[in-house]
Amino acid sequence: MTVSLNEFSKLINIATDVFSNQSSLLGPYDFDSVAFVGDTHGADHITKYALKLFESGEVEGIVFLGDYVDRGPNGVENLEAILNALLSAKDKVIVIRGNHESPLTNLYYGFYKEVLKKFNETVYEDIKNMFSVMPYGAVVNNYLCVHGAISINMTSLDEIKNLIRPDEGPNDPEAFQVLWNDPRDMIDGYIPSVRGDGIYYVGRDILEKFIEGNKLKGIIRGHEAVDGFKLFLNGKVVTVFSSAYHGQSAGILEMFKEGIKMLYLDPTTLQKRGEIETKNLLEAYKSISL
Repeated sequence: MTVSLNEFSKLINIATDVFSNQSSLLGPYDFDSVAFVGDTHGADHITKYALKLFESGEVEGIVFLGDYVDRGPNGVENLEAILNALLSAKDKVIVIRGNHESPLTNLYYGFYKEVLKKFNETVYEDIKNMFSVMPYGAVVNNYLCVHGAISINMTSLDEIKNLIRPDEGPNDPEAFQVLWNDPRDMIDGYIPSVRGDGIYYVGRDILEKFIEGNKLKGIIRGHEAVDGFKLFLNGKVVTVFSSAYHGQSAGILEMFKEGIKMLYLDPTTLQKRGEIETKNLLEAYKSISL
C-alpha cells in the first residue's frame, strides 16, 4: 500500500463532496465508446486494466457498477484507483453504489477489518459516509446501469432519481432492492430471493415493462458471480462480473457505435481467455446461447 492515511482521508472527503452533488441517477450520457466494469471486490489489478482502456483512449467513458470492496484484500487500493479516476474526469468516469458499499456487508466480508488494519476507525467512518451518498444508477448510451436491478415496484427512472441520500444501509426498501435484487427471465412477477429478507428475483414482465416504458435499450448490471457475463431477455439485460475471488473470468464490456466487445480475462494474469465481438447485445445473446 502506497497511499498515506492523510492522502486517503483527503481523497475520501473530496469524493464524498462530489457524490453529494451528483444526482441519485446520473446521466443521460452518450459516449462513442464506453467500458462497463462489474464487481471488482478489491481486485485493483483488474480495475487498473480497465482504466488503461479509458486512459489510452480506447474508450471515451467508463462505468463502474459497484462492489469495489470486501472479499478481496485490496479494497483500499481499489477505491483509491477508482476515486482518483473519478476526480480526474467526472464527466467520463461513472461510479455507482453496490450492495457492498455498506456496513451491512463490510462488517462480515472483510473491508471493515482491512481499513482498521491499514488505517483506523475514523477512516472507516468517513468511507461509510461516502458510501451513503453514492449514486444508485446511471443512464449510459440509453442503458440503465445499476448494481442489482430495479425494485419490484418501479416503473419510472424518476423513482431512482428521487431516492434520498444519505442512506447508510440503505434503509429505504426501494434503494435496498436496487442494490440487492436480481433479474430472472424464467419467471413473471417476482419471488423472494435466497439472498435474504426484502430482496427479490425480478421477472421478465416487470423488466420488459420498465425497459419499454422508459424507452431504454436495456439494463447493464453486476452483482452476480458469473463467468464474465450473463445475458437475459435476448440481451436486453446484461450482468458484468469483473472480480477475481470467484476464480472464473473477469468480464469487461466495451460498447462502440459500430458494435460491442466482451472481454473475458484471466483474473490472475489478465490474459484474454476469450473475446466476443458482435453488432449488438442481441447478437451476443444468440452466439452465447447456441
